[in-house]
Amino acid sequence: MPYLFVAIIIASFASGYGFAYKVSQLEIKEMADSIATQNQEAEALLATLTEEAKKANAKALQLNKDLENANVSAINAINSQRDSFKPVRMYDNGRKSSRCTTAKVGDSTGSVDPSDDGRLSEEFSTFLKSEAYRADQVSAYAQLCQNFIKGLNRDR
Repeated sequence: MPYLFVAIIIASFASGYGFAYKVSQLEIKEMADSIATQNQEAEALLATLTEEAKKANAKALQLNKDLENANVSAINAINSQRDSFKPVRMYDNGRKSSRCTTAKVGDSTGSVDPSDDGRLSEEFSTFLKSEAYRADQVSAYAQLCQNFIKGLNRDR
């Protein structure tokens, strides 16, 4: 009889172990299937996000190209304006319309000096033109930056 109890105990442990083994195998299979499903979903999401990133990159490259073209166009316009304005001499309108007379040394009549027609000196004209050119460049760059920021805000 003690052998019968030992056999029953061994049989119950064996069946319990076999049942637990089958349950754990089923749980492992369910986890593997769940992981495989999650991997497929992740691959699909990655493909979608990669495609969106490629489209956004292409759009950014096109926007950058458009902005560069606009900048080149603005700089070319500024340069052509500067080149056409280079030989022109500038005038001081306040001095030109002034009724003040300048007397020559030894001349007591107080006549107007014909060489003082309101024109600025060559050096001062060149300086003002160069500063105007730089201001135009900065203005064009600021406009380019503003357009870039507006483009970024439009995309959001």
